[in-house]
Amino acid sequence: MPKLFRRVRQQILNAGLIRKPTTPTGKYIVYAAGEIFLVVVGILIALQINNWNENRKLQNEELKLLFDIKSNLETTLINLKTDTINNARDVRHYEKIEYFVKNDLPYADELDTAFGRFTFWNSPYITATAYNSLQSKGLDIIKNETLKNDIVNMYEVSSKVLTYDYDDTEWTLSQTVVLPFFSKHMRRLHEESLFLSRPNDFEALKKNDEFLNILSMLLRQRKRGIQYYKGAIISIEKLIHDIEMELNKRS
Repeated sequence: MPKLFRRVRQQILNAGLIRKPTTPTGKYIVYAAGEIFLVVVGILIALQINNWNENRKLQNEELKLLFDIKSNLETTLINLKTDTINNARDVRHYEKIEYFVKNDLPYADELDTAFGRFTFWNSPYITATAYNSLQSKGLDIIKNETLKNDIVNMYEVSSKVLTYDYDDTEWTLSQTVVLPFFSKHMRRLHEESLFLSRPNDFEALKKNDEFLNILSMLLRQRKRGIQYYKGAIISIEKLIHDIEMELNKRS
């Protein structure tokens, strides 16, 4: 590198862009000025190379984070789709109980599964390890402002609606209403399965307004959950697509 700079300096002198000094002092001044010029140019080039390396490092880190966020979202998407299927299954079970009650049918063993689901629900699990890493590194590492805002909205708004609105409501309903009633009027068939239950007196339950109210609340809550999940699934699928487009564009 120093040889290259000196060659450039010599070419400048040879080209007559700088008058060659005729005295020793003049020669020294020109030489010193040339050396200073080379040092300044060298520093500027080094800074430019360093900035280029830092920018490339940040870009690689950004793309790695986007890839990891996409992977987390794909895992979350699978979980939410499974939860939606299970919630829909619960709705069918509760509607079967409702059908037996409304038509005053005698108890059937097929209802054991439906009553077994009385105290269970599927909590949404949001995989957020990559987003947590993004927060620690700084959100500004994502250069695409629209994509960054969509990612933040997904984890700070949409996922928290599922967690704090839907899931917390399920928990409160279960702890304060369903479990106390269940413990008095139903029994786990644990010798057959941990997920089967049977009412102590189904005929009495048919006329029990509290039971009918709880059944109605559970049906509403599961249907409400399905709507929440479907909305989240649509948003996640769109965000995954947008991240893939950004990765393909930047690769």
